[in-house]
Amino acid sequence: MTSPRATVGILSIGQMGAGIAELLLAHGYRVVTNATDRSLATQTRAKDKSIILLASDTDLVAHCDYIFSIVPPRDAVATASRIGKALNTSPAPRKASATPLYFLELNAVSPQTSKSIAEKLGEEVPDLRFIDGGIIGGPPTLGKTFESQWIKPGIPLSGPYPLHEAPVSGAHLAETLNTRYLGPEIGSASGLKCCFAALAKGLTALALQSFSTAASLNVLPALEHYLDQYNPQASERVRRGIVGCPSKAYRWVEEMNQIGQCFSEDGGWEGRANVFREIAEVYEELAKVVERRGTEQMGSVDGVVGALLTRVERQRERRKSWEELEVDEG
Repeated sequence: MTSPRATVGILSIGQMGAGIAELLLAHGYRVVTNATDRSLATQTRAKDKSIILLASDTDLVAHCDYIFSIVPPRDAVATASRIGKALNTSPAPRKASATPLYFLELNAVSPQTSKSIAEKLGEEVPDLRFIDGGIIGGPPTLGKTFESQWIKPGIPLSGPYPLHEAPVSGAHLAETLNTRYLGPEIGSASGLKCCFAALAKGLTALALQSFSTAASLNVLPALEHYLDQYNPQASERVRRGIVGCPSKAYRWVEEMNQIGQCFSEDGGWEGRANVFREIAEVYEELAKVVERRGTEQMGSVDGVVGALLTRVERQRERRKSWEELEVDEG
């Protein structure tokens, strides 16, 4: 039996993390995680996929060549802080002769957030090699064609330590993950991810508002008819986006805020990028619907739009009642 190419720690084993773990395992990598703070279902899912469960972050940093942070954007800073804290435990978890640990920040955060994470880790753990990144597309899946080729997302990377130059299986890992190195500037890759996500997820948020408003006006079938007739590509895209977004809406709330920060600070749009705060609120409303009733009845455009519209109308009625009460009291 050949030894694994490298040991990769993944935080955490959600849909994307699990997909990347399967891809790496299929290409000869050893994949580990610390899931002690996750549910029993998550731990069982990890074990079923042959991911090794470690007992602590200290064990994680001690055994890994690479650590991938793949968490909801709201947890990106805290996850990096966990790794920095683990590396600073005493006695030192890594041998002095060990190759440097690489930390890949693969979350949907703004360039400024990525830079601040890199700066803090650099101060706390000077030997850590930070890579800025993002994931564009869905989780890796093994195709069902005769060749059984992997369908992979794109992973842009940037920073002063190119993954393909890493000493432990770096070139092979970079190719396996379908990465693209953008250059030495931390923030380039996360910024690219923001720009891409703004188009895809921004369109879905507009579609949620458009379709729910059309439903409120009782003209949703007519809207869909005209979309199919005059813009069939957009029609297919927005329908797919609406049906696919409910389970991810909670993740996209902070991602939209991060995009707004990117466009404001790095794009120069300043306050005019505040539109993404409003888009974040659209996903926040959808996330609250999912939290309350789950996604069981949201497998169609009508199901998603109907559930969201119900919440919006209830909120409107509630505001109207409060306004009438204030008038009466006044």
